[in-house]
Amino acid sequence: MIKKKILVLAEYIGEDSNSTSYYWSKIVNKLNCNFDVLLITPDTPSSRAFSEKHQVATRFVKRYKYNKNNLVSRFWGQVKQAIIFSSVFRNELKNMDLVFSGTNPVLTLFMMAVLKRIQPFEWLVLVHDVFPNNLIPAGVTTSNSLFYRALESLSKRVYSAPDRLICIGRDMKVLLDSKTNDSVVSVYIPNWASTDITKNEPKIENKILTQYGWERNCVVFQFFGNMGRLQGISNLLKSISLTKNENARFLFIGCGSESSYVERMMQEINDKYEYERVQYYGRLELEKNSQGLNACDVAFVTLSSGMYGLGVPSKAYFSMAADKPIIYVGDVGTELEILIREHRIGWYCEPDNPQMLASIIDKITDIYEQGISNKLNPRAVLKENFSEKMALDNILHQVKDLAD
Repeated sequence: MIKKKILVLAEYIGEDSNSTSYYWSKIVNKLNCNFDVLLITPDTPSSRAFSEKHQVATRFVKRYKYNKNNLVSRFWGQVKQAIIFSSVFRNELKNMDLVFSGTNPVLTLFMMAVLKRIQPFEWLVLVHDVFPNNLIPAGVTTSNSLFYRALESLSKRVYSAPDRLICIGRDMKVLLDSKTNDSVVSVYIPNWASTDITKNEPKIENKILTQYGWERNCVVFQFFGNMGRLQGISNLLKSISLTKNENARFLFIGCGSESSYVERMMQEINDKYEYERVQYYGRLELEKNSQGLNACDVAFVTLSSGMYGLGVPSKAYFSMAADKPIIYVGDVGTELEILIREHRIGWYCEPDNPQMLASIIDKITDIYEQGISNKLNPRAVLKENFSEKMALDNILHQVKDLAD
């Protein structure tokens, strides 16, 4: 039987890079077992290793490096990447039954929408974020500016071009259905994490916590991952400075545009309390992610206000795999607020209210000190509702449905 041909375009791929590359690696592996897959991806050591290890037919393209934290550098880097992606993509499009891509780089998404009008093809898109709506909470522009309104008008056409959209949040599905005026089929398939890769490990054996002497007699709250403009870092640090329970400790693992601000505020908070209450660990190698995710009692997952429908932090699912309850800070109705409300895996706090968040942190610290914290079981919830197998099977079903 002749297999259907699927062209996959991925900005990141490889099992030792970041969460986006991890997700695409798992997706491509699943598809490669069922279809004739051709992968187009930038040429990196991670993508080379992945392709060779899993015997995936791959067209490597030049990777253009740029500073993600500099808007001008990011724009021109994405222009160059989009041009080379589109050139190779167009040459490989012939005889393909389906094209499967993500939403990044965003300019590549725009170029593919243009190409689809010139040379029609079946197109499935996995949506991780929504442009240009995400520019508003990032503080790049305002909703009433001419620049934003022009981009928004254009983006409605772009997001209406695919034949199907996979949304990782229910709030995202609502936003995209509105954006496309229900002209495109959208399906909800949530993020996931592997409980085989991320284990639950004893706190007293965690090397990161023992490094700080935090493995016993304190309650550790952790922020893990990208420290970017949209993560609500300022609000989180303000709330930490307002907490009162002396047994609370706060650990930041990761990097990003706000990491220098985290380090500066860490020093101010520690000076205020006159002991090391906050620690900034910095970047952690991907192979040590499980150790990092287990370096706490409770995980922070925070977003800036105005992020409804615009993204779902994958770190929440990895923390669940490590069996860590979550304090989620974000808008009401966002995917993680719904998740916490439905499955009772943690606590919710509205954004831009550091006093409320500080009060929640102090109450949770009290709960842990009293030894009554074991009623929550995030890992079991993940296995039952957000497992890797469930997500990949659902994605495979969508691909089969469109490719047939």
